[in-house]
Amino acid sequence: MKKLTILCLFVTTIFAQDSFIGDVFDRGKIDYGNRTIQATGIGFIPENVINAGQARRAAMRIAKQDALRQLIEIVNGVNVTSETTVSGAMFDDVIKSQVQGAIRGARKIGETRYLSDTSVEVTYEVSMNDISRVLLPMAETAPTLTYGETTISGTTPQPAQPTTNTPTEALTSGSVTGIIIDGSGLGLRPAMSPRVLDQSGNVIYGPGNYSREYATLNGVVGYTKTIDQAKADSRVQGNPLIIRGASASGSSQADLIISNEDAAKMMRAEGAAGLLKDCRVIFIVG
Repeated sequence: MKKLTILCLFVTTIFAQDSFIGDVFDRGKIDYGNRTIQATGIGFIPENVINAGQARRAAMRIAKQDALRQLIEIVNGVNVTSETTVSGAMFDDVIKSQVQGAIRGARKIGETRYLSDTSVEVTYEVSMNDISRVLLPMAETAPTLTYGETTISGTTPQPAQPTTNTPTEALTSGSVTGIIIDGSGLGLRPAMSPRVLDQSGNVIYGPGNYSREYATLNGVVGYTKTIDQAKADSRVQGNPLIIRGASASGSSQADLIISNEDAAKMMRAEGAAGLLKDCRVIFIVG
Protein backbone atom coordinates (compact mmCIF):
# COMPACT_ATOMS: atom_id res chain seq x y z
CA MET A 1 0.00 0.00 0.00
CA LYS A 2 2.86 2.34 0.87
CA LYS A 3 4.51 1.68 -2.51
CA LEU A 4 1.20 2.35 -4.28
CA THR A 5 0.80 5.67 -2.46
CA ILE A 6 4.32 6.74 -3.39
CA LEU A 7 3.68 5.78 -7.02
CA CYS A 8 0.44 7.79 -7.09
CA LEU A 9 2.20 10.84 -5.67
CA PHE A 10 4.94 10.49 -8.28
CA VAL A 11 2.43 10.26 -11.12
CA THR A 12 0.55 13.28 -9.78
CA THR A 13 3.76 15.30 -9.64
CA ILE A 14 4.70 14.37 -13.21
CA PHE A 15 1.21 15.27 -14.43
CA ALA A 16 1.42 18.65 -12.70
CA GLN A 17 4.76 19.32 -14.33
CA ASP A 18 3.40 18.31 -17.74
CA SER A 19 0.43 20.68 -17.47
CA PHE A 20 2.03 23.63 -15.64
CA ILE A 21 2.66 26.71 -17.78
CA GLY A 22 4.47 29.64 -16.26
CA ASP A 23 7.58 30.58 -14.33
CA VAL A 24 8.86 29.13 -11.07
CA PHE A 25 11.11 31.15 -8.79
CA ASP A 26 12.93 30.37 -5.56
CA ARG A 27 10.05 31.79 -3.51
CA GLY A 28 7.10 32.00 -5.84
CA LYS A 29 5.59 31.22 -9.22
CA ILE A 30 3.45 32.58 -12.05
CA ASP A 31 0.82 30.07 -13.19
CA TYR A 32 -0.79 31.07 -16.50
CA GLY A 33 -2.96 27.94 -16.55
CA ASN A 34 -4.75 28.75 -13.29
CA ARG A 35 -4.15 32.50 -13.73
CA THR A 36 -2.56 32.91 -10.31
CA ILE A 37 0.64 34.40 -8.91
CA GLN A 38 2.11 33.08 -5.66
CA ALA A 39 4.89 34.11 -3.31
CA THR A 40 6.26 32.62 -0.09
CA GLY A 41 7.29 34.78 2.86
CA ILE A 42 9.48 33.90 5.83
CA GLY A 43 9.03 35.33 9.30
CA PHE A 44 11.52 35.11 12.14
CA ILE A 45 10.67 35.56 15.80
CA PRO A 46 11.77 39.05 16.85
CA GLU A 47 13.72 39.72 20.00
CA ASN A 48 12.12 40.81 23.27
CA VAL A 49 8.83 38.95 22.80
CA ILE A 50 6.94 38.28 26.01
CA ASN A 51 5.52 34.80 25.39
CA ALA A 52 5.15 32.05 22.80
CA GLY A 53 1.78 33.35 21.55
CA GLN A 54 3.16 36.82 20.91
CA ALA A 55 6.22 35.31 19.21
CA ARG A 56 4.06 33.29 16.82
CA ARG A 57 1.82 36.23 15.92
CA ALA A 58 4.83 38.46 15.30
CA ALA A 59 6.51 35.84 13.08
CA MET A 60 3.29 35.37 11.09
CA ARG A 61 2.95 39.12 10.55
CA ILE A 62 6.54 39.41 9.36
CA ALA A 63 6.09 36.38 7.05
CA LYS A 64 2.99 37.95 5.47
CA GLN A 65 4.78 41.24 4.88
CA ASP A 66 7.68 39.35 3.31
CA ALA A 67 5.30 37.36 1.06
CA LEU A 68 3.62 40.55 -0.17
CA ARG A 69 7.01 42.10 -0.94
CA GLN A 70 7.90 38.99 -2.92
CA LEU A 71 4.54 39.17 -4.73
CA ILE A 72 5.17 42.77 -5.80
CA GLU A 73 8.54 41.78 -7.24
CA ILE A 74 7.12 38.77 -9.10
CA VAL A 75 4.03 40.61 -10.39
CA ASN A 76 6.22 43.43 -11.71
CA GLY A 77 7.91 40.97 -14.07
CA VAL A 78 4.72 39.47 -15.54
CA ASN A 79 4.31 40.13 -19.27
CA VAL A 80 1.21 42.19 -19.99
CA THR A 81 1.88 42.31 -23.73
CA SER A 82 4.80 41.10 -25.79
CA GLU A 83 6.41 44.51 -25.30
CA THR A 84 5.40 45.50 -21.77
CA THR A 85 5.69 44.02 -18.28
CA VAL A 86 3.47 44.98 -15.35
CA SER A 87 6.22 47.26 -14.09
CA GLY A 88 6.38 49.06 -17.44
CA ALA A 89 2.58 49.32 -17.67
CA MET A 90 2.28 51.19 -14.36
CA PHE A 91 2.90 54.56 -15.98
CA ASP A 92 0.99 56.66 -13.45
CA ASP A 93 0.30 56.65 -9.71
CA VAL A 94 -3.36 55.66 -10.12
CA ILE A 95 -2.54 52.43 -11.98
CA LYS A 96 0.34 51.68 -9.61
CA SER A 97 -1.97 52.16 -6.62
CA GLN A 98 -4.61 49.85 -8.12
CA VAL A 99 -2.09 47.08 -8.82
CA GLN A 100 -0.63 47.37 -5.33
CA GLY A 101 -4.16 47.29 -3.92
CA ALA A 102 -4.81 44.02 -5.77
CA ILE A 103 -1.62 42.57 -4.28
CA ARG A 104 -2.56 43.70 -0.77
CA GLY A 105 -5.77 41.71 -1.25
CA ALA A 106 -3.82 38.50 -1.84
CA ARG A 107 -5.13 35.50 0.09
CA LYS A 108 -3.19 33.03 2.19
CA ILE A 109 -3.16 29.52 0.74
CA GLY A 110 -2.05 26.24 2.28
CA GLU A 111 -0.92 25.66 5.83
CA THR A 112 1.61 27.68 7.76
CA ARG A 113 4.96 25.85 7.86
CA TYR A 114 6.88 25.89 11.12
CA LEU A 115 10.59 25.43 10.48
CA SER A 116 13.25 23.92 12.71
CA ASP A 117 14.93 27.30 13.30
CA THR A 118 11.64 28.62 14.81
CA SER A 119 10.85 30.70 11.71
CA VAL A 120 7.57 30.30 9.79
CA GLU A 121 6.71 30.19 6.07
CA VAL A 122 3.43 31.30 4.53
CA THR A 123 2.29 31.46 0.90
CA TYR A 124 0.02 34.17 -0.50
CA GLU A 125 -1.70 34.18 -3.87
CA VAL A 126 -3.18 36.90 -6.05
CA SER A 127 -5.49 36.22 -8.98
CA MET A 128 -4.21 37.34 -12.37
CA ASN A 129 -7.79 38.50 -13.00
CA ASP A 130 -7.32 41.30 -10.47
CA ILE A 131 -4.19 42.48 -12.27
CA SER A 132 -5.81 42.11 -15.71
CA ARG A 133 -8.74 44.25 -14.62
CA VAL A 134 -6.32 47.16 -14.20
CA LEU A 135 -3.79 46.58 -16.96
CA LEU A 136 -5.44 44.91 -19.97
CA PRO A 137 -5.09 47.24 -22.99
CA MET A 138 -8.23 49.19 -23.81
CA ALA A 139 -10.16 48.22 -26.93
CA GLU A 140 -9.08 49.56 -30.27
CA THR A 141 -10.99 49.49 -33.55
CA ALA A 142 -9.90 46.39 -35.43
CA PRO A 143 -9.00 47.01 -39.10
CA THR A 144 -10.80 45.64 -42.14
CA LEU A 145 -8.74 42.79 -43.58
CA THR A 146 -9.04 41.04 -46.92
CA TYR A 147 -7.71 37.56 -47.76
CA GLY A 148 -8.68 36.51 -51.25
CA GLU A 149 -12.48 36.51 -51.23
CA THR A 150 -12.67 36.76 -47.43
CA THR A 151 -13.22 40.28 -46.11
CA ILE A 152 -13.67 40.92 -42.42
CA SER A 153 -14.61 44.36 -41.14
CA GLY A 154 -13.18 45.00 -37.70
CA THR A 155 -15.55 46.21 -35.03
CA THR A 156 -15.18 46.85 -31.35
CA PRO A 157 -17.26 44.18 -29.57
CA GLN A 158 -20.01 45.25 -27.23
CA PRO A 159 -19.56 44.26 -23.56
CA ALA A 160 -21.04 40.85 -22.83
CA GLN A 161 -22.11 39.29 -19.53
CA PRO A 162 -18.88 37.57 -18.41
CA THR A 163 -18.62 34.07 -16.97
CA THR A 164 -15.57 32.20 -15.76
CA ASN A 165 -14.42 29.26 -17.93
CA THR A 166 -17.20 29.82 -20.42
CA PRO A 167 -18.45 26.40 -21.61
CA THR A 168 -18.79 25.65 -25.27
CA GLU A 169 -22.30 26.53 -26.39
CA ALA A 170 -24.38 24.14 -28.46
CA LEU A 171 -23.47 24.79 -32.07
CA THR A 172 -24.63 23.23 -35.27
CA SER A 173 -22.76 20.16 -36.49
CA GLY A 174 -19.50 21.11 -38.18
CA SER A 175 -19.36 24.60 -36.68
CA VAL A 176 -15.96 25.69 -35.38
CA THR A 177 -16.05 25.98 -31.58
CA GLY A 178 -12.68 27.61 -30.98
CA ILE A 179 -9.21 28.22 -32.36
CA ILE A 180 -6.06 26.37 -31.31
CA ILE A 181 -2.75 27.82 -32.48
CA ASP A 182 0.22 25.49 -32.11
CA GLY A 183 3.20 27.60 -31.06
CA SER A 184 5.30 24.71 -29.74
CA GLY A 185 8.99 24.86 -30.58
CA LEU A 186 8.85 28.58 -31.40
CA GLY A 187 10.08 29.94 -28.08
CA LEU A 188 6.61 31.33 -27.35
CA ARG A 189 6.21 32.88 -23.88
CA PRO A 190 2.91 33.46 -22.04
CA ALA A 191 1.50 36.95 -21.48
CA MET A 192 -1.70 38.49 -20.17
CA SER A 193 -2.57 40.13 -23.51
CA PRO A 194 -0.89 38.36 -26.44
CA ARG A 195 -1.84 38.95 -30.07
CA VAL A 196 -2.13 36.95 -33.28
CA LEU A 197 -0.65 38.58 -36.41
CA ASP A 198 -0.48 37.62 -40.06
CA GLN A 199 2.70 37.59 -42.14
CA SER A 200 2.16 41.23 -43.09
CA GLY A 201 2.00 42.34 -39.46
CA ASN A 202 -1.78 42.87 -39.40
CA VAL A 203 -3.34 42.13 -36.01
CA ILE A 204 -5.80 39.26 -36.43
CA TYR A 205 -6.58 38.94 -32.74
CA GLY A 206 -5.93 41.62 -30.13
CA PRO A 207 -7.61 44.49 -28.26
CA GLY A 208 -10.74 45.39 -30.19
CA ASN A 209 -11.51 41.79 -31.13
CA TYR A 210 -12.52 40.52 -27.71
CA SER A 211 -14.74 41.54 -24.84
CA ARG A 212 -12.54 43.06 -22.13
CA GLU A 213 -14.90 41.61 -19.51
CA TYR A 214 -14.41 38.07 -20.80
CA ALA A 215 -10.67 38.61 -21.13
CA THR A 216 -10.39 39.83 -17.55
CA LEU A 217 -12.09 36.75 -16.13
CA ASN A 218 -10.87 34.05 -18.49
CA GLY A 219 -7.69 35.41 -20.05
CA VAL A 220 -7.20 36.68 -23.59
CA VAL A 221 -6.04 33.19 -24.55
CA GLY A 222 -5.74 29.86 -22.79
CA TYR A 223 -2.42 28.03 -22.63
CA THR A 224 -1.72 24.30 -22.86
CA LYS A 225 1.30 22.15 -23.67
CA THR A 226 -0.31 19.66 -26.07
CA ILE A 227 -3.03 19.60 -28.69
CA ASP A 228 -4.90 16.92 -26.71
CA GLN A 229 -4.98 19.17 -23.64
CA ALA A 230 -6.19 22.04 -25.80
CA LYS A 231 -8.97 19.99 -27.42
CA ALA A 232 -10.24 18.97 -23.97
CA ASP A 233 -10.38 22.58 -22.72
CA SER A 234 -13.91 23.98 -22.36
CA ARG A 235 -12.75 27.18 -24.04
CA VAL A 236 -12.63 25.47 -27.46
CA GLN A 237 -14.02 21.99 -26.85
CA GLY A 238 -16.08 20.49 -29.67
CA ASN A 239 -14.74 21.20 -33.13
CA PRO A 240 -11.77 23.59 -32.84
CA LEU A 241 -9.85 24.95 -35.81
CA ILE A 242 -6.17 23.97 -35.39
CA ILE A 243 -3.53 26.27 -36.87
CA ARG A 244 0.25 25.97 -36.84
CA GLY A 245 2.07 29.14 -35.76
CA ALA A 246 4.87 30.37 -38.02
CA SER A 247 6.92 32.23 -35.40
CA ALA A 248 6.78 34.02 -32.08
CA SER A 249 7.02 37.80 -32.15
CA GLY A 250 7.74 40.76 -29.91
CA SER A 251 10.51 41.49 -27.45
CA SER A 252 9.05 38.95 -25.01
CA GLN A 253 8.13 36.47 -27.77
CA ALA A 254 4.51 36.46 -26.57
CA ASP A 255 2.71 37.20 -29.87
CA LEU A 256 2.16 34.58 -32.57
CA ILE A 257 2.53 35.10 -36.31
CA ILE A 258 0.51 32.82 -38.58
CA SER A 259 0.46 32.48 -42.36
CA ASN A 260 -1.92 34.62 -44.39
CA GLU A 261 -3.67 31.43 -45.50
CA ASP A 262 -4.29 30.43 -41.87
CA ALA A 263 -5.31 34.00 -41.07
CA ALA A 264 -8.03 33.66 -43.72
CA LYS A 265 -9.20 30.39 -42.13
CA MET A 266 -9.28 32.04 -38.73
CA MET A 267 -11.27 34.99 -40.04
CA ARG A 268 -13.76 32.71 -41.80
CA ALA A 269 -14.28 30.82 -38.54
CA GLU A 270 -14.72 34.11 -36.68
CA GLY A 271 -17.22 35.37 -39.24
CA ALA A 272 -19.30 32.20 -38.95
CA ALA A 273 -19.22 31.67 -35.17
CA GLY A 274 -18.06 34.92 -33.52
CA LEU A 275 -15.37 33.18 -31.49
CA LEU A 276 -12.95 35.98 -30.78
CA LYS A 277 -15.17 38.22 -28.66
CA ASP A 278 -15.46 35.34 -26.16
CA CYS A 279 -11.69 34.67 -26.21
CA ARG A 280 -12.12 31.15 -27.58
CA VAL A 281 -8.43 30.91 -28.46
CA ILE A 282 -5.74 28.64 -27.07
CA PHE A 283 -1.97 28.84 -27.59
CA ILE A 284 0.15 25.70 -27.31
CA VAL A 285 3.56 26.44 -25.78
CA GLY A 286 6.65 24.36 -25.08
